[in-house]
Amino acid sequence: MQMRCPHCSTVLEIQSPAGTQVQCPSCSGQFMVPDLAATPAAPPAPPVMQAPQPPTLQAPSLQTRPNAPGRRTPAPKKPKPAAPGAEGEATESDEEVSFFKKNEKLIFNIVAGGVGAVALFLVFAVGKYLFVGSGSVEEPDNTVATETNTNVGNKIQDVMDRAENDPDFYINWADATRKSLNIDGLKVKVHHVEWGEVRGQDERGELVTSGQPFMVVFLEIGNRSSKPIDFKTWYGTEFKSPAGFRTAQLSDEQRNVYYPLRFDDIAKLKWNTPEKTFEPKEDGTDSIVFDVGENFNPKTVQNLYLDLPGQAVGGGGSFRFKVPRSMIQGLD
Repeated sequence: MQMRCPHCSTVLEIQSPAGTQVQCPSCSGQFMVPDLAATPAAPPAPPVMQAPQPPTLQAPSLQTRPNAPGRRTPAPKKPKPAAPGAEGEATESDEEVSFFKKNEKLIFNIVAGGVGAVALFLVFAVGKYLFVGSGSVEEPDNTVATETNTNVGNKIQDVMDRAENDPDFYINWADATRKSLNIDGLKVKVHHVEWGEVRGQDERGELVTSGQPFMVVFLEIGNRSSKPIDFKTWYGTEFKSPAGFRTAQLSDEQRNVYYPLRFDDIAKLKWNTPEKTFEPKEDGTDSIVFDVGENFNPKTVQNLYLDLPGQAVGGGGSFRFKVPRSMIQGLD
């Protein structure tokens, strides 16, 4: 038989006899099976209703909304003209700026070149006035030593006599066997001295000899400064100095005079460097020829005293060496 659970109203199929205690499988509630003979039958359970399906709605087609009556679609507004100088419009000043930007390198080179030319002209003009017009810088004279005032005030014999007689006056003669001297960065050392014929080349490159003996000094020179040095040979050159013209000088212990000279028919002298700009650390050589007097006796020479003007490098003072007989070839 069927009956509802008094607890959850679930319709149950009851097989137990009346008066039996049963348990609802849905809510676990317990109840007593009633006597159906005394209790009216329960009404049948209402049918289970299914929820109606919602109607399917069709989306309306998209249409353009018409304008309201009496209204016009507004025409698009025209942009206002940009003010002069506004972005996007090139004014005259912009064109000028653009021109300078495009050609700034060319303009810079032109201006820099003009300024450089003016500066160079000013330097030349001022330098010419200071160093040439004023006469403060003296250029070496290439004339052969023929002036009567050569070595006036600085003759090596007079200097040697004074050093011998004046206890307050001293000359430091460098030992040529082991010392070199330096003036304004130019290092000078005596390599050796020869008593004999002078050998060289003429303008055609052919060998030329003097035919008689002379005293020839051979020098090693070098630039020991950090800048170039302009050098002019001591061979046959007169240099201007505050005391007058100066040349290379040579003497001995007997105060004999050795005359510096130059050969017109020798275009290239052995070891000689007529004129040269020595770069830093660059080395070279030079040579000087001296004539002797009529009564010169090579056997009496024990030491030679060499005085070289510092004007050969544009300076002052002297390179002074004492050359012993052991460095003089051809005396014996």
